[in-house]
Amino acid sequence: MTPVSPGQDGSPREAGQSQHWRLARLSHARRSDAGLARSRIGLGPSRPQRAPNTTRCTIRACVGALALTFVIAQPAVAQNGGRSKQDAGLRWKDGSLRAGDAVRLEPHARFQTDLLLTDQEEPVDDRFAWARRRIGLDGELFGRVEFQVERELEAESPWRDIYGDVKIAQALRIRAGRFKVPFSMEHTTSGFALDFLERSTAVTAMSPGRDLGVMAHGRLADRMLKYEVGLFKHTDSVEVPVDGNRADATSGVGTIAGRVTLAPVRDDDEGTTRDLAFGVAFARNTMPEGLYGIIGRALDGKRFFERMYVNGARTRLGVESLWSAGPFTLKGELLQLTDERTQQATTGGDLSNLIVRGAYVTGTWRVVGDSGRKGSAVDVSARFDRLAFTSANTSDEAFTNPRADHVAPLSQRAWTFGATWAVNRWVRVQVNAIREQLIDPLGVRDLAPIALWTTTMRLQFGL
Repeated sequence: MTPVSPGQDGSPREAGQSQHWRLARLSHARRSDAGLARSRIGLGPSRPQRAPNTTRCTIRACVGALALTFVIAQPAVAQNGGRSKQDAGLRWKDGSLRAGDAVRLEPHARFQTDLLLTDQEEPVDDRFAWARRRIGLDGELFGRVEFQVERELEAESPWRDIYGDVKIAQALRIRAGRFKVPFSMEHTTSGFALDFLERSTAVTAMSPGRDLGVMAHGRLADRMLKYEVGLFKHTDSVEVPVDGNRADATSGVGTIAGRVTLAPVRDDDEGTTRDLAFGVAFARNTMPEGLYGIIGRALDGKRFFERMYVNGARTRLGVESLWSAGPFTLKGELLQLTDERTQQATTGGDLSNLIVRGAYVTGTWRVVGDSGRKGSAVDVSARFDRLAFTSANTSDEAFTNPRADHVAPLSQRAWTFGATWAVNRWVRVQVNAIREQLIDPLGVRDLAPIALWTTTMRLQFGL
């Protein structure tokens, strides 16, 4: 597969011939997103700016949010003071340090290494890479306050989750700090618990990332209904860059997001249905004017769709479902992202909305091990996912330039077949075979006619 990117005159241009290792992190490409986009449309390189110390600001904000959660939790802590004094002895249990019923501290370290087995596009010298290296600390205080601190080793934005979570009641919990925006079932699943090496391209491209915010969440109707709704600081913490970094480009305008799931059947091992759940999700914010459209990337990180000019509301919608029957699990999502493009035409008028649609469906069969239980097990899985770019205007002549009113449609389709061996609670081995292909229904781009296969193995270790 040879990815293409739109040129200034709307004609396709090859993004490069070198084949990067699939699933490798291409952070250096993201740092130059804004500058590359400006040069492609003839604006020249962006003026250098002094990058803010986002790490220091993030730490200060998160510390303040954690302090707020502890202040809120004080009445609840006082109510449970008597029970926590019943057992004040220190002990190590199930990988955590406990002080009676009052304190639980659980450190963790997680590492993932990837090994490229086959790549049919061109030879690759470096077949080994680190996928994830993280350390962190989870904990609970007095049965009312939970917290998590997690840091990525050797990354540009090392701090990941830093939050406190106060349990006021079963139906109401308050979380404050830096954490994932509640959108998409697969996006909110930990990278160390995925069925495949990576999330689907649709979920990766369309989901918001982590951000500073406050979220109310809880369970109702005997834990049948779960909700999450939050307000976050930035307009879009993933897609809006400053000096090429994934950070906020504006201030004072935030993101509102929410997710609701209904699980009418849970853990019914005796019946034909073990788990059944449905969910909907939304997220909305206002994007500033500029080249802040969604990027299309292959699973190896290469771009196949460049940024478009946007200005106005960005709306995300999602529908999800999960069904487990004995050893079989079937799940999937439908996602849509719409960007307004107010006054983005060359004449100063409005352009039609930019529309990004995505979907995936995954089937998993537990070959060895108990269904729905942790422990040694072997799973085989298959997934089909699709990511498509288009515009609301489909009648005029189609172009690929970033100010096109009718954006020439382009979609990516991928099949992933995998096997996961959970050796024990600490070690997992995964092997994935991936087939990707780009589809251009109007034939305005020069695409590789043959879909290519890549096979990769991952070793995961976690405490």
